[in-house]
Amino acid sequence: MLSLPSKPWKKVRIEQLSEREYRITFVSSLADEAEFLEAVKNDLGSCVGTDDGLGTPDWGTRSVQLSTASIAAFKRRLVFASIVVETE
Repeated sequence: MLSLPSKPWKKVRIEQLSEREYRITFVSSLADEAEFLEAVKNDLGSCVGTDDGLGTPDWGTRSVQLSTASIAAFKRRLVFASIVVETE
């Protein structure tokens, strides 16, 4: 049986800023700002729940803020977008 090549996995770090606010920073290399913005919009955007929200992406730090009531649920959805969370 043939299978399609898998999408390359991206690696992110998640820092808690407050009770519902988190900073997501891309650790894996991204070629340019366009690729970063695409990853935020398509990959992270697909993981955002109905009560969640993404802030304005910052190319300089390669990060974006996330507002969510359940970080555990958000992390589970990252797997489907081929994103792995770096652990300390």
